[in-house]
Amino acid sequence: MSARVVVALGDDLRRRILAERDLDRLAAAADVVLSLDPALFATADACVTGWDTPPLPPSSYADGARLRLVAHTGGSVRHLVPAVALDRGVRVTQVAAVLAEAVAEFAVMSIIAGLRDAAGFATALRSGAPWADLAARPPGRLLRDQTVGIVGASRTGRATLHRLRPFGCRCLMYDPYLSAEDAAALGAEPAGLPRLLRESDVVSLHAPVLPSTRGMIGAAEIAALRPGALVVNTARAALADGAALLAAAAAGRIRVVTDVFDTEPLPVDDPWRRAGGVVATPHIAALTAETLREQGAVTVDEVLRFLDGRPLVHEITRAAYDTSA
Repeated sequence: MSARVVVALGDDLRRRILAERDLDRLAAAADVVLSLDPALFATADACVTGWDTPPLPPSSYADGARLRLVAHTGGSVRHLVPAVALDRGVRVTQVAAVLAEAVAEFAVMSIIAGLRDAAGFATALRSGAPWADLAARPPGRLLRDQTVGIVGASRTGRATLHRLRPFGCRCLMYDPYLSAEDAAALGAEPAGLPRLLRESDVVSLHAPVLPSTRGMIGAAEIAALRPGALVVNTARAALADGAALLAAAAAGRIRVVTDVFDTEPLPVDDPWRRAGGVVATPHIAALTAETLREQGAVTVDEVLRFLDGRPLVHEITRAAYDTSA
């Protein structure tokens, strides 16, 4: 019996992520079905999923189901694949390693632009503010002389740290699973969260959302930040108290750059769209043309490894699932 692969991506997403050559590689190894119908998942050996794929129904991992691999073209799989599916033998792979580079680049860009208030200057210039008035504004800050706190030694946290090191800034890193030796090897000082918040000029969030991390940056933690601190969130909105962040930014006590929100798409009347002291972007940190194509190519590579009986490179094991984003 020929192997069967269901590509469960909507037409628009599939065209953006999967190049024709990658679809051809799949088609040379298996019968390929293009469908978002969850009823078909149980009939496939492997299923390629994305941001618009519906969650796996119980039928896809029930007794007699054929499905043995979910190859996700995004990062987080917890909304898509329940833990019980892994318990019943479905293997899962994703491309968080691919996304990390783009997100880290975006985080560093956000840090530099935030320290220089680039968005504020651009908005004022566009609105007709006098040149002399803009030149008289308080100057920005040099990244080299700042302390940057990285919350979460995830792939994106580590990739962000790697890209910050050439600037010469002091870097703190908080992660309860990170040893002092590993932090030193990464070029960061290990720090507890309270110390990191007290000492950092910039706090960049890169932790997964788990019961232990949900709301970890609450009102008390935000109050502990240095006056003028910059908070950058390219991870998940649930890590922080959004209302407290907005209030602190509106009061001029801190500044916030965020790419993630509790409600997405962001409603047109949401305070995040118009708040002072805030730069908000529509969840685009990982979104580059090159990254999208790499997501597709790496996913197809994983499916072909699976069909050939070779080891997977980006597998999420059952143990890793519990601490993944």
